[in-house]
Amino acid sequence: MVDRELSLETLGALIETAVMPVILLEGRRSIPPDEYGNAFAVAEFLATRFQNALFRSGNATGSDEAFSEGIAGVDASRLQAIAPYKTHRLKARFEGATYAYPDALTLDQRHQLVAKTVSASPKTSSLMGQLGKKGPVAAKADYLLRDTMKVVGFSQEFPKATAALFYVDLDSPMDGGTGHTIRVCQKEGIPVFFQSEWKQWIEA
Repeated sequence: MVDRELSLETLGALIETAVMPVILLEGRRSIPPDEYGNAFAVAEFLATRFQNALFRSGNATGSDEAFSEGIAGVDASRLQAIAPYKTHRLKARFEGATYAYPDALTLDQRHQLVAKTVSASPKTSSLMGQLGKKGPVAAKADYLLRDTMKVVGFSQEFPKATAALFYVDLDSPMDGGTGHTIRVCQKEGIPVFFQSEWKQWIEA
C-alpha cells in the first residue's frame, strides 16, 4: 500500500523548494465518471493545500478537463493550459486561466523540444519531421511537441514542471501521448504520481 502521508510529504517538499512550483495534471481522455470525480477532487485538494503552486494541463477532454475543473473551482488564475493550437476547444476554456501554444516557441526552443521528444520516444523521429505540415500525421507531431512543452516549459511564466499527477490505464500506463509525457517527465527527473497514489490523498 502507498504511504499517503509520505507521498504528500514528498510533493510538499518539492513545492516548498521550488522557486515557481508547477504541478502537471493530466492523463487519458477516456475516464469513468467516478474517476473523473476523483481527479476533480484531488486537483481541488492540491489547489487549496498548495496555494503558491501553479497547475498545468493540456486542454483535452477527460482527465485534463477533470483536473482543470478542480483547479478552476479554487483559483482559475493558477491554471495554465498548453493547447496544440489557438482554436483548440475554445468553448471549453476556463475564464481566468492562462493558455499557451507551440507557436510561442522560438526556433531554438522548438529544436530543443523536438530533440527531447525524440529522446523520450525514439519511434517518433520520423513523425517529428512532419511538424509544420498539414494533415493528420502532422497533427500528431504537433500534439507530441505540445506534450513535451507541457513538461519542459519554455519561459519564465511557463517554467519546467515540478511534479506530475496522471490518470492512466494502470495495466498499460506508458501507452499513447500520456505515456510519452510520462517518459519526458522521467527524462527530466520530474516525480510522477499515478492514481494508485494520489487517490489516497483524498480518501479518509
